Amino acid sequence: MRKVKGNEIIQVALAAVLSIGLCSAAFVGVNNWAFAAATSKTESIPANEATVNIPLAETVSAENYQKPELDVYEAQNEWYSASADALSYEEAAQLGALYIWDMFGESIDGKAVEMLYTAQPYFTRAYWHGAVADTRADLENHDTLFTFTICAVSGERIDISKFSLGFTEESSSEVKEVLSALMNDSSRRDEAARVRLGGELPAPAQLDEYAQVAEDFAAKQFCGTEIIRIEFRNAAVAEFGFDENGNIVMTGQRLVFAVMDSTLREAYVTINTETKELLSIETQHNDVVPGYK
Repeated sequence: MRKVKGNEIIQVALAAVLSIGLCSAAFVGVNNWAFAAATSKTESIPANEATVNIPLAETVSAENYQKPELDVYEAQNEWYSASADALSYEEAAQLGALYIWDMFGESIDGKAVEMLYTAQPYFTRAYWHGAVADTRADLENHDTLFTFTICAVSGERIDISKFSLGFTEESSSEVKEVLSALMNDSSRRDEAARVRLGGELPAPAQLDEYAQVAEDFAAKQFCGTEIIRIEFRNAAVAEFGFDENGNIVMTGQRLVFAVMDSTLREAYVTINTETKELLSIETQHNDVVPGYK
């Protein structure tokens, strides 16, 4: 049985978000022990019995925030129907808009938002997943600006992502054309691999600086609970451009950190080294039912 297209759009987007936080052959993997030795950011986990501070929408700082007008619709899903105690898809979309404002400082006023409800048995709760684009046609074409996930009942912030095509605005079409040609040329596989992996990792002092940025975003996600551990996980290209010789090169790098708070929740935080902006936060892996097979 096949899901409807709207469902597929969000699932593809969510898969892209999840892939950022997971190790991949295309990523520059760095051993966590090496990072711990080079920086001061990894600490042992103390015994903990703290109560989880659920970051409800009411706790979000929304200075100068204005409720947006949205073109919201629900993706039809023959597998799951929203429970009676769940937020409506319109309410969930507005919470997603507030979430985006809080984490990225961007309004989605006038944007199209597709909402998908899921209640899969291997997660501890149900979710509303949202995909944001300029228009419904853009959603159909997978041209997504943001995705987000919230608890379908409480509205707790779960995952969020801002999509970047990996091209600088000044040369996006040219870079895209050259990059596509490179990646599809079987005779240039080694060159393509070097481009995908990007350049050298930041020096330890810089990693500490980026780790602090990731920690600050995670603390915001967790609503101020104490951060007890942060580990560097991997790196990949965030943006491409041209060097002075016209060769395609990495112009921005993305770094992924695993950040744990005193309630033992963990977030995968991805940041852009060039701008120090947040690209994504994932916490849904905390909600997996223990021992589920």
